[in-house]
Amino acid sequence: MFRLFLLTSFFLSQFVSAASISPRTFNALNDIQQEISQQPDTDQVNDLNERLTEMAEDLAGNSLGLALVYQTHAQLKTYEQKIDQAQQLLLNALALPNLKPDTLNQLGSVLAYSYFNQGQYKQAIDQLKRIVENAEKPSASMYALLAASYYSLEDLPSGFPYIEKACLLSETPKEGWLQMAFAGSYQTKQYEKAVKYVNQLVFNFPDKKDYWQQKAGIHQILEDYQFAAVTKELTYKKGFVNKESDFINLGQLLVSQGEAFKVAMVLENALADNVIEPSEKALTLQYQSWLQAKEINRAILALSDLYNTYGNAADGYQLLQYYVDAESWAKADELALVLLNQTLTKKQKAKVYLYQGMVKYRLGDDRAALRLLGKSSAFESTSSQAKSWMSYIKQMGA
Repeated sequence: MFRLFLLTSFFLSQFVSAASISPRTFNALNDIQQEISQQPDTDQVNDLNERLTEMAEDLAGNSLGLALVYQTHAQLKTYEQKIDQAQQLLLNALALPNLKPDTLNQLGSVLAYSYFNQGQYKQAIDQLKRIVENAEKPSASMYALLAASYYSLEDLPSGFPYIEKACLLSETPKEGWLQMAFAGSYQTKQYEKAVKYVNQLVFNFPDKKDYWQQKAGIHQILEDYQFAAVTKELTYKKGFVNKESDFINLGQLLVSQGEAFKVAMVLENALADNVIEPSEKALTLQYQSWLQAKEINRAILALSDLYNTYGNAADGYQLLQYYVDAESWAKADELALVLLNQTLTKKQKAKVYLYQGMVKYRLGDDRAALRLLGKSSAFESTSSQAKSWMSYIKQMGA
């Protein structure tokens, strides 16, 4: 409600400094503005309306004085929530003859703000385009408001050049302006510009998680995974990574930069501290990270957790191979029994029979070993290996 008042006060001081209106007129208008700012009651509003109407009659023929009266009266009508009347008063002021371009631009700015605040974005655009086209040095705020009007109509391509100008003209662009500039550059796929604006957001507002996330995302779009990984890791260190999707993204980026051990440790801590749930994605990434870091024992433990939690046969099959390679015969035997009750491919089933036959032999149960190897020999993929083991066992038992 009071945006219009602030603008009006500013414009009046400009006019007085230029000695364009009499001190008496200025003082009368200034008094009225002060009364409006104090939120007058109904009787006081009626009195102000009468005083402004009388002033307009007295200043007939004085375009500048009359324009300021109309503008102040529009301020009062805005306070009364009579927006249509406020806008008509401003249009009347703009239609007065012999007003200087600066005055017209200032009146047009107030009207544009009114249109924008009422959601009349097309009308705001029309007013603002006249200002930026005719003003000698349009302000950054006018460019920003013009951009915001286009954005409100979901026309980011048309608005983006104006928010760029607003940011360029301002030594310290407002946060909202930088947000608009980032959104516009992103939507128009000008990603290098998007990096520039998101960098400013991160620099000026380092405690806001969204800007760090957006920065990492833009670097990924540009396939600059090194900067994306660094940004995501900084986001983690600042305590902004607290969702599974964020941890997965962080892990994938760090792995791409050869930081598999770091990824595994980050996930291990997050799981241990219950920051994230032990989801299939998280446990899979943890296992793969330990494996890539050549921490085989830790990888086996992670894979065991993954299989025991979610029971995926492919994970169990991989785990069985690790147990056999590590000569963990008892664990391998127990796991093989479980796997044979799950849905396996023919090749997997053949291999499980083969592995369990080998395990039974290592556990001293030759009879069971031969029976299982016999089943494995019926599969083409493992027939040769199974028969070789059967021959070996028979020879050793002879």
